Amino acid sequence: MIGKMKYVLAVSLAFALIPVSAPAREAGAVELEKVVVTNRRVGSRSGEAVENVYVINQDEIKQLPARDLSEALSYLPGVYIEPRRGFGRATSFSIQGSDSRQVRAMIDGIPLNTQASGQVNPSKFPIENVKRIEVIKGASSSIWGSSLGGVINVITKDTGDTLIPQGSVTSSFAEFRTRKESFDLSGKAADLGYYIFSSYMESGGRGPKDDVLEKKAFAKFSYDLKEAGKASGSFGFSQAEANSGKLPDNTWEANPYRAQYGKLGWSKKFEVIEAGVDLKTSGQDIISKSYNTVEDDVAAQTIRSRDVLYQVSAVSSMRPGERDLLVAGADFDWNILKSTYLSAAKELNAQAPFANYTLKLYPWYGNLGLRYDRNSEFGSALSPSAGCVYHLSAITGTLIRMNVSRAFNAPPLLWKYYNRDLSGLTVNPDLKPERAWVYELGLESQPIPEFWLKISLYRSDVSDAIANARNAQGQWIKKNFKKFRRQGLEIESKVEFFKGFSFKSAGSFNDLADRAARKTVQDTDSPRQSFDLGFEYAHPGGFGFYINGRYDYWNKTYDTFRPEDRKFIFDLKATRKFKHYTCFLNIYNLANTKFWSDYFFPSPGRYFEGGVTVKW
Repeated sequence: MIGKMKYVLAVSLAFALIPVSAPAREAGAVELEKVVVTNRRVGSRSGEAVENVYVINQDEIKQLPARDLSEALSYLPGVYIEPRRGFGRATSFSIQGSDSRQVRAMIDGIPLNTQASGQVNPSKFPIENVKRIEVIKGASSSIWGSSLGGVINVITKDTGDTLIPQGSVTSSFAEFRTRKESFDLSGKAADLGYYIFSSYMESGGRGPKDDVLEKKAFAKFSYDLKEAGKASGSFGFSQAEANSGKLPDNTWEANPYRAQYGKLGWSKKFEVIEAGVDLKTSGQDIISKSYNTVEDDVAAQTIRSRDVLYQVSAVSSMRPGERDLLVAGADFDWNILKSTYLSAAKELNAQAPFANYTLKLYPWYGNLGLRYDRNSEFGSALSPSAGCVYHLSAITGTLIRMNVSRAFNAPPLLWKYYNRDLSGLTVNPDLKPERAWVYELGLESQPIPEFWLKISLYRSDVSDAIANARNAQGQWIKKNFKKFRRQGLEIESKVEFFKGFSFKSAGSFNDLADRAARKTVQDTDSPRQSFDLGFEYAHPGGFGFYINGRYDYWNKTYDTFRPEDRKFIFDLKATRKFKHYTCFLNIYNLANTKFWSDYFFPSPGRYFEGGVTVKW
């Protein structure tokens, strides 16, 4: 596979270096560079990033037929969202074939992953208040700590800057007795800028006992302290009640869910230094009621869990010269986990100083990173990284990026301490973090203004990988004993045929191999191959549409997954803009394709959603 990747990369590079007389950045050209903060914790251009970074901005988000964050992420190349039946259902995500718990998820830099499972449910967070989504594909432990698979950072909308408040109201209706309303407002009063958002959604669901009720709210402020700097803060809240429907042999009841996240911050610019301190918190409360009749030894039970994080982050950036950027800081974490699965509450403390240095010597951009994590449960981890970007051609916008890093991922606490009487499994208090060396090579080019190409190769050599094993008593446990190699290729492109019309495509090829057995691992929770197709048209008169399709090829062996289940699924969003309002129509599963998204539930056929957004 690596040989084929090298061949593809060589051909693409040769094409990208073809001389072009016209500059790459003309009117109507495909946009190349965007602002990104996730890879450094300070703003920089994506063309300077040594990591494989994908950024989707606010205008692009509005084109997507997405009702929440999980649906928006499902349209990003290289990112896989595990589908669940019905609205508001639990989802998990994967980047480049990694496990969901190996991906660090954040909102404005606030960590959302729980210590209980290491995961986060993106369907519980709104999409309407998002300014952009930044995704680092691949390890980012040198800046964020435990993140072997990648990082997803959701940046919320800015506070307002006008005295007269500006806002919008959106109302939509869909099949399955589904309706949703949302509201946002922004403005500025004296030195205080503000932004508020709220939404309400209810649905009768797509089957028996499948109803959903969700409430979400978000508020953000910024205050100019003049000579003393700037103060800021935000708070988000999500509450949901969803029945999980009826399985063939099981019946599940309503599962209340509540999540909170927020931060308070201060920052100030000095002559050559910009410093800031953030107080962050996130948490979730889950109540799971179930009655299981598959196993006779499992009676009716109610599982309660509360997972809370408090974090203090201090970050400073300094520019010793015009070509240098030094970012340094530290994170201090305090976690509290209470769960029915635990005999007693668990507390976890962690400290992590880090530093990152960037040197700009055009056409070279070099970067060095280092972070030291010390965790009260899992010991310490040193995470170095080194990479560079070389701009081959200013005319074609061609660059090559290379990066190597050491990464780790801490296991969920429940795998060490859960109560066997409830779980039926055996704990392993000796679990250690997974560790990996990650190698990345990428090419990005715009040989003509209307065509953009990106190719990425990656390889991750994981040691102490956690997998299921049997102990001496024949019981299943989680154990550090596997050595995996995850490698793959990603190709992305975008073409503008004529004004207003564009086509984009992407392909992801992932291979997970057992290094000891020297064979491919089957039955993984992410697709082996994925293909994305997107068509976009924007008319100057205000009409536009967006069509996106994805094809997933699985490496599955179980009987319930059939080859005919591998099909393209297309979604469409059409909009018509007027002076003060916009009408939209979403059609999900446009071709009414029949397929199975998991073991038990067929995904729904074609269904419709329509609505209007009024702005002032």
